Amino acid sequence: MSFGIGDPRRGGSARGRRFVLAVVVLALAGGCAPRGGEGEIVKMSAIGDVPDSAWAQLAGKRIYFGHQSVGSNIMQGVSDLSAAEPKLGLRVLESAPADSAGAFVHGDVGQNGYPARKTDDFARNVEDGSLGRVDIAIHKYCFADIVDTTNVEAVFAHYRDTMARLRSAHPSVVFVHVTSPLVRVQSGPVAALKLLLGRAPGRYPSNFKREKFNQLMRGEYGGREPLFDLAVVESTRPDGTRESIKVGSQSGYALYPGWTDDGSHLNSAGQKRAAEELLVLLARLSRP
Repeated sequence: MSFGIGDPRRGGSARGRRFVLAVVVLALAGGCAPRGGEGEIVKMSAIGDVPDSAWAQLAGKRIYFGHQSVGSNIMQGVSDLSAAEPKLGLRVLESAPADSAGAFVHGDVGQNGYPARKTDDFARNVEDGSLGRVDIAIHKYCFADIVDTTNVEAVFAHYRDTMARLRSAHPSVVFVHVTSPLVRVQSGPVAALKLLLGRAPGRYPSNFKREKFNQLMRGEYGGREPLFDLAVVESTRPDGTRESIKVGSQSGYALYPGWTDDGSHLNSAGQKRAAEELLVLLARLSRP
């Protein structure tokens, strides 16, 4: 009589049998982790979707964007698009100009890993008058601010309360909310094996937390106040499908690999994609 691999009479364990089964499945599947989100199609925005009159209106606005590294990526995309599309007429600056003309002013706020400090720093910049006139104000967190150990309810509560205070004190300012950026997750045979064993591949847990935070943002502001859903932009492939991830009852999304070179920040293609979506949103807000 012959015994199969992992047979308990050969000392095999249940874990060993699952491992062997996973290896066989991986071999049959070609060693790739499954791609999710094929059933969901996202329509991307384009500069041409907005009439020239709206771009002229936006160019006259004073916009302030407080961010960190991914925000810098987006603003590089804004600068590149502005150079390629003269009709945008945007003046992108890293410090507030002394004149009253339109400008897209941006810069770092706070410190990565400390979301409350970023929010407080952003609020001070809006409140102390150093920016001069502000028509539109944007504040976003970084992927480093929301990780697998983050209390997203506390982060969101501080953000929501601060923004409510700012909105009350500055009713003429349009505040644009931004969902948390994502990171690229582990893929390939090892990731596929982990999924078959019911374990989360690398960087899944942090993206699950970001999705939880983003759902709070969408629930609070979606359809009521301007919301730039950066997470949707980052997770959408060029064909409109999304990079979805799931383990057990947990689900979320990941940064599409084509938008990044290092797994976290946006490459030139990702910068342009995110910048175009943001600019279209702002232009639509500025239409007369």
